[in-house]
Amino acid sequence: MSSFGKKRREDEVSPSRRAFLRLRKNPEADLLRPPWTDAERVAARCTACKACEAACPENIIRPDSRGHPFISFDGRECSFCGKCAESCDAEVFDLARTPPWDRIAHIDDGCLQDSGVSCHLCRDFCPVSAIRVDLEKQPFGRLTIDAQACTGCGACLGACPQDVVAFSPGSTEQEVA
Repeated sequence: MSSFGKKRREDEVSPSRRAFLRLRKNPEADLLRPPWTDAERVAARCTACKACEAACPENIIRPDSRGHPFISFDGRECSFCGKCAESCDAEVFDLARTPPWDRIAHIDDGCLQDSGVSCHLCRDFCPVSAIRVDLEKQPFGRLTIDAQACTGCGACLGACPQDVVAFSPGSTEQEVA
C-alpha cells in the first residue's frame, strides 16, 4: 500500500526507502547476455567455464551468480570481434545470428539537451553515428537514435553524464528519442 492508500502495481516505482531496499524477484532475468546468444541459450547450454569472459578483449563479460556470462559495459563497448563466441565449446553462441543482439539504445527523460544544456557526449562516442541531433527543438536540438544504425555496442551508455541512455529490446523500424 502506498501512503495514499492505493495499492501499487509491482512494476511501479515507489519513492519509499523500504521499497528501494526491497530486492527484485529475479534481478538476473534483466541481464544483457553476450552478442550472438540470449538468456535461453545461456541457461540451456552454458557450462560456466568462463572461456568467453577470458577471451573478451574489451573485458565487458562478467559472470552472474551461476557463472553464466552477461555484459557489463562499465564505460567500454563491444567491438563485436567474436572472440567470446569462438572460445565457447558449448555452442552457446550462434555467429550466424544477425544482428548480434536485439538491443538498441534509447534516451530517457532527463537528457541535458532537453533542459537547454548543449551536450553531445553520447553522440560523440557512438562509432556508427546512430545518434543524431533533431534541430527542430530549440535552442540546442533533441538527441535521437536511429534504430536502424544502432548496433547496441554500448559506447554511448558510459558517456552520458545524466545516465539516461539505456538499452531496450528493439526493432529497427523506427527512430527512438
